Amino acid sequence: MALSQQHPLPEPPPYMEYQGILFPANNVKRESLEAMKTFEIRDDDVVIVSYPKSGMNWMFEVVHKILGGKKENASPFGPEIWLPGQEPRHIQLRETPSPRLMYTHLQHQLAPPGLAAPVNKVKVIVILRNIKDVCVSFYYHLQKAPYWKTPESWEQHINYCMDGKMIYGDWFDHVLGWWQMKDNPHFLFVKYEDMKKDFRSSVKTIAAFLEKELTDEHLASVMNSCSLESMRKTLAETGTWRKNIVRNGIVGDWKNHFSAEESARFDQKYRERMAETGLEFDFE
Repeated sequence: MALSQQHPLPEPPPYMEYQGILFPANNVKRESLEAMKTFEIRDDDVVIVSYPKSGMNWMFEVVHKILGGKKENASPFGPEIWLPGQEPRHIQLRETPSPRLMYTHLQHQLAPPGLAAPVNKVKVIVILRNIKDVCVSFYYHLQKAPYWKTPESWEQHINYCMDGKMIYGDWFDHVLGWWQMKDNPHFLFVKYEDMKKDFRSSVKTIAAFLEKELTDEHLASVMNSCSLESMRKTLAETGTWRKNIVRNGIVGDWKNHFSAEESARFDQKYRERMAETGLEFDFE
């Protein structure tokens, strides 16, 4: 039975299934996902990868500022996106001048070949966030996003998170799929929790990976304009879908939502899936 038939969302769900993973049908189409098989990643591309609600927009702004902040080179949409009334994003990106900055929420096995196994000078930054805070952030985002289904309850939502029946798929599958590239020099893995703990060091690490020297003035500018507080204000003023992206951005907000039983269930699955991977997260 197809996942779309098993999925307990009320019919008709605004989702479509592709290779067992759910996508929002009104901004990701099957044709665009098929196009990823031949989408060209250029030698000087910088690509940010994340599971939804893991800090991608924060990382995007940081990288954009480090690279000089040219709007014509940056796309705050992934190549898999196809918005109503527009050309597919992968076609738009063909016409975007180099060096391009883009992001994707795709799992490793669905990513363009030049991203899944980069060559030459391609740089890929993967931002990771602990699953419990992702689950909470996703819950609130789904209530405001016009293109995704609002959960009927917290209990329903947490069951979807636990069972991996989320948009863009299972968190563990997504994170561990990309984590297999941890020793590849084209990749930098950054944890959301580390950015919160020491933003300055994180910015310097990202700049070094991008081979960009930051003056004290440039570093201060990045830190000021890309602080979560500054981003919340800036995005709120856009009047676009991005205005609701930043909620509170704290580490450990899951404690305000998870029951003891729910937390224990997640802990058990976390131990099972993350054992011997070498990947660990801070949850507070």
